[in-house]
Amino acid sequence: MPTGDRLLIPTGAETLRLKGYLIMSRNSSRDYAEFADMVEAMEPETAAVVLAGMDRYYCCQPLGSYSRRQWMATQLVRRLADPHPSDVDDEWPDPDARANWEEVRQRCLAVAVAMLEEAR
Repeated sequence: MPTGDRLLIPTGAETLRLKGYLIMSRNSSRDYAEFADMVEAMEPETAAVVLAGMDRYYCCQPLGSYSRRQWMATQLVRRLADPHPSDVDDEWPDPDARANWEEVRQRCLAVAVAMLEEAR
């Protein structure tokens, strides 16, 4: 950069891991949708390989729990297999929004299945 500062751009893999972390921490429909958009640009198996190694970068500790470490990748598989974002109820006033959400769910499920296959 002209100022001498350096700009670090995350790799595609780190961006995917970060989006997985945001799904775990915020559990928002927007994070699931953005994750699904990223997965659309790659194969679910590719995303699974990246996310299967997520525990090396992030860990997940429930509030008030200090004795047992929970593995981020395991928890992420659970969330992706059956997403229930905290900012969405089960009522969809717009049929297009419902159809879009089903597409997001299918992509998330495909990655969850691929992560389980990767773990075998």
